[in-house]
Amino acid sequence: MKHIVVDLEMNTVRGKMEKKGTYNMETIEIGAVMLDDRLQEISSFRTYVKPEYNNRIAPNISRLTGITDAMVEHAPYFKEAFRMFANWCLGTGDEVIIYAWSNSDYFQMKKELVWKECELSSMERKIMDTEWNDFQKEFDSHLGFDRQVSLKFALDMAGIDFSGREHDALDDARNTAELLQIFKNESLFNETLRKVKEAMTPSSLENTLGSLFDLSAFTFASVSYTHLTLPTNSRV
Repeated sequence: MKHIVVDLEMNTVRGKMEKKGTYNMETIEIGAVMLDDRLQEISSFRTYVKPEYNNRIAPNISRLTGITDAMVEHAPYFKEAFRMFANWCLGTGDEVIIYAWSNSDYFQMKKELVWKECELSSMERKIMDTEWNDFQKEFDSHLGFDRQVSLKFALDMAGIDFSGREHDALDDARNTAELLQIFKNESLFNETLRKVKEAMTPSSLENTLGSLFDLSAFTFASVSYTHLTLPTNSRV
């Protein structure tokens, strides 16, 4: 069994196009790492993807990802890029489990395969027949978060320095894989993330308040009251 962690980077779609509201982004980079049964990296994959519905990388996307027009000029179009990715995933002949930091990457790829009319072989369908594991959702749920946290924030909690450049597909996949290795290893989890989980799920309100307020320094003196009876002819 091989474990694959994948990440996509996307560019905005521009110009006139049917259903533009549905197809407003297209993939410009696929990055992934392959892990063995011990979740150790054994292979990596990266390809840039030439956009078909924008003749340039949007300036804000280029600033975010570092991807320039020159980097995608001679890159394969999405159909070929997906075939390269699928062949890499299945090239070992083993079954694969695919993870992404969020399920948005899976739905982007699935949608783009339909949009760009990609015909898949039976082997290639194995990559998309089952929804990829949403590691972000699993991480948030296990640690008791009510909202989604960023990959960078999750890494910070685990005491991992982000390696490489954020929003670089291969670097994001590699850092996600490092977090996955800690998350799936009980001893590593206990060393790094157990305290975070315990802080997020206090056993009672008393424990929560006790962690916020230390009342041990306060003492309370007992107060006695004397009942005074006034003479009946007294005036107050």
